[in-house]
Amino acid sequence: MVPTPDASNEYLLTLRAVRESCFRVKDAGARNGLSHFDVDPSKLQDVVQFVVALIKRDFDNPSSMPVHGIWRHFETGRPRIQHLLNSWSSLGFDATEQTRRVLDLFVVGVLLDTDADHVWSFREKATGRTYKRAEGIAVAVLELFTDGAFSSDVNQPHRVDSEALINLSMDTLQKGFQVDQECNALIGLDDRLELLRNLGQVLQEHADFFQQTGPVPRPGNLMDFLLEHKDTIKTKKGALIRLETLWPVVLTMGELFVTDRADGRGGIPDLGDVYPSTATQFNNPQSPDHYVPFHKMSQWLVYSIIEPMERLLGATIEGTELLTPLPEFRNAGLLIDTGLLTLKQHEYARGIENYHKNSLLPGQPKIEVAPMFEMNDPVIIEWRALTTAYLDIVAERVRDVLRLNRNKLTLTRVMDGATWAAGRELAEISRPNTQEPPIIVKFNKFVLH
Repeated sequence: MVPTPDASNEYLLTLRAVRESCFRVKDAGARNGLSHFDVDPSKLQDVVQFVVALIKRDFDNPSSMPVHGIWRHFETGRPRIQHLLNSWSSLGFDATEQTRRVLDLFVVGVLLDTDADHVWSFREKATGRTYKRAEGIAVAVLELFTDGAFSSDVNQPHRVDSEALINLSMDTLQKGFQVDQECNALIGLDDRLELLRNLGQVLQEHADFFQQTGPVPRPGNLMDFLLEHKDTIKTKKGALIRLETLWPVVLTMGELFVTDRADGRGGIPDLGDVYPSTATQFNNPQSPDHYVPFHKMSQWLVYSIIEPMERLLGATIEGTELLTPLPEFRNAGLLIDTGLLTLKQHEYARGIENYHKNSLLPGQPKIEVAPMFEMNDPVIIEWRALTTAYLDIVAERVRDVLRLNRNKLTLTRVMDGATWAAGRELAEISRPNTQEPPIIVKFNKFVLH
């Protein structure tokens, strides 16, 4: 059983702890102190060159690259969010209510952002186009949203409220995602349903966050809480909101619930996406240095919801430099596919054995063999920590090459326009049948990070 730290709980829940802990793992590598990966520092420049090449190929002006957030998933192929905003404006809804509605949609979108494999797809009603993976999930969520699946008021379908979430049915989700267990299965949908129902409960239990406006609690009412918070500063250009005000609210919206139900595979109860690391254990396994927090789901929520706050209301979120690179498996795969990280041979063999054992189970993958581990395996913990630390370094070196400062080329732009896209492209080239990362994380109930 993993020993749970006590005095260090508050620290491990912070964003500062994420970056500091991950860099401790990276520094252990410099001392040959890693148990699961070898690091080839000479390949770091290859990563940087590949990322820079993609930026120059795809963007005339790197400083105008989109920020990392779920907005992009919704707009694949056409500007769906802008169309919604135009329709709401024509109906007389002001910028604040439009922001609430976008936050409603984006929060549900993030919590439903399941890891759809290469088999599942979604056919959009309006265009007949077919989408897969993250983009397919987002388009499906948007159709559910506009159809009123997340609203308890038939006269206000374009919103998300607690009552509708608590009473949401699996049948509604399966139909909304066009699930067919024979030919279009979507793994983990039952977990996501429980996550949404829990969000409904959270909205009701935290009325101070989510019901300052309107008759029912909504995720989008978070905007009112932030605008009226004592630490928020009102300016002519817009509200100046502290990230420290937003962060504890976001943690309640999903991550902690997931961890409590993941049977030890999804982190530490009451702390969330936090794991023990063999690279930083040293002589005292009870030390706080033994733990590495990631808070990936919560950070993905923050990255996604601050964008509409800034774009639609002119708000400024103070403290976003505390946010870290996300150890998402496209980002993590980039570091392996470029040779910066290599799984140690004994771990590679163990991972292949895991894959073959798993392939004997019904419905499990049997093509493009790759090492497989569970989410709480020390291999995955080390991989995620190294990804978080090295992407910080990659971002800084990309700025140096492009001669742009942090204000012009933020971390969130580097992730969205470069590292995530680079990881996906290399996966498509290296593993064309499945387009999976070079290491597979085994699916387990409520392991959603």
